[in-house]
Amino acid sequence: MKRLLYGALALAGLVWTGSADAQLAPTPPTKTITIYNNSVQRTLYPVIQAPIQLGANVHDLWLQAQLGTKEADYLTRPFQTTKLYRIWINHDTGGIPPGGSVTVTVPFYTQLRPWTQANAGKLNDQFVDWWNAMRVYIFDGKDEADAAYNFSQDNPPAGVPVQPVLPPYPVTPLAGAVAPACSTGCTLDLRSYYVGFPYGVLGQLVEYTFASAEGPPNAKTFAIQLGQVNYNISAVDSIYLPAAIGAKGNNSGANTWLGSSLPVATFRAALGDFASKGALWPDFIPAYYLPSNSIIAIPSPNGPPSGISAYPLPQVASANLMYAESFSEPAPAPPTLTSDADPPWVNKAVYGELGSVGQGTLDLWNNCTTAAAPGKTCNQIRSIKSFFVADYKECFGRAPDLTDPNVLHQFLREVYGWAQFPGCSDSLAKVLPDQYPVAIQTFCDLMYNFFSVTNDADVFNPYVKLVHVMLASNAYAFSIDDEQAFKSIPGTGVIITVGGVKGLENKTQSPLPTAQTYTTFCQSGAKR
Repeated sequence: MKRLLYGALALAGLVWTGSADAQLAPTPPTKTITIYNNSVQRTLYPVIQAPIQLGANVHDLWLQAQLGTKEADYLTRPFQTTKLYRIWINHDTGGIPPGGSVTVTVPFYTQLRPWTQANAGKLNDQFVDWWNAMRVYIFDGKDEADAAYNFSQDNPPAGVPVQPVLPPYPVTPLAGAVAPACSTGCTLDLRSYYVGFPYGVLGQLVEYTFASAEGPPNAKTFAIQLGQVNYNISAVDSIYLPAAIGAKGNNSGANTWLGSSLPVATFRAALGDFASKGALWPDFIPAYYLPSNSIIAIPSPNGPPSGISAYPLPQVASANLMYAESFSEPAPAPPTLTSDADPPWVNKAVYGELGSVGQGTLDLWNNCTTAAAPGKTCNQIRSIKSFFVADYKECFGRAPDLTDPNVLHQFLREVYGWAQFPGCSDSLAKVLPDQYPVAIQTFCDLMYNFFSVTNDADVFNPYVKLVHVMLASNAYAFSIDDEQAFKSIPGTGVIITVGGVKGLENKTQSPLPTAQTYTTFCQSGAKR
């Protein structure tokens, strides 16, 4: 999730309920996730994923606050996990059909290893935390869902070759522990993985965090507010399905939903018009899966063999992903986007063909930064370039060579992602704290400049316009597009819908950004 709550919260009463030799932790609270399939034709295959929590100074603040960790012990009792834990919903029992729905009850945590006051938080994978920084991936085809389900590899130490693909690991809760549960007629399959999904498997990302916590090192004491629900729809890397999300158990006017309510066919028609199969903007390459290899997608510009279905398209890449993916050398094999494809994968001879609109963003950057072109947009682009060049110099002691196309493309990947350069230990805000507030305001102005420019060639990021105007979605269109794409309100869970608002408790959408309001929405990132 792009932002979690660490604000001033009322200290929850945390009481140890077991003896020193207890094997089970206190019974966790629960919340629910209900998913409605409002599409006419598509069957949904959702999966809920808990993140890996591992590394120096990494600790699960939620479990620490809930299970009574002493403030002095936050580094020695981190509650770390070494795997991705997933809840597959109706994976082998037909998914969620058109017009159907499921409700999953997720406990705060599921215990996997014995717990005592002495070992609490010291054992890796002692608990699966189903509430903190969670992801829901929604696939609308069994082939994609099978590819994601079956892709599993060991994650060896640095320098050790990655092992062949392995079956996903079953998750076995400790006897008596509370596990996720499903509504009548629904099935759950709990599996763990060391690696994420194979790149290019198509699905829509929804994110949630239940409860809000604070504690060291940002606060002196631990506190947790169990009643809160935090959620968003993410289009930071790509956009695929018209998903919407709202809180459950909140009757206030604040419970307006996020995302898009368009029918699937209408939504995909708009994506198709925007990308035009890569002619205008990078699109994911049509692909299919062979029964003999249900993990790796086979790109097929001319369609799959007879009797095999291609997975549904389009899925459109964000500007950030366009620059991150399109200029790799050698081109990825198999490729993911139309812009990173080489023969024999598609009928092209070169990589980096961004489509006319995608290429227009690169041309705009070059026109504004290699000459003193006039105008507000060019002045803003030069300002952002100066900020990132200064950041690069502070990090690495030298300026980037932007005359080298490979360096430029990597540079633009970080610019459009509003991300720090790999290898720099501090954030953009910490490296240049004096320049950061002005830079982030300028960046927001550029991302939303489609509201003010009169020439389409001057639009800095057409993808943001696609998300917020053409698709009428208040999903995250870029990394700090957060105020209008993130909600935190009291609730007993969340409701996710695809293809319409049926099932949401409040049928009113959260406000979309406008020319008058976008600064409020975007510049909230400056508060971090």
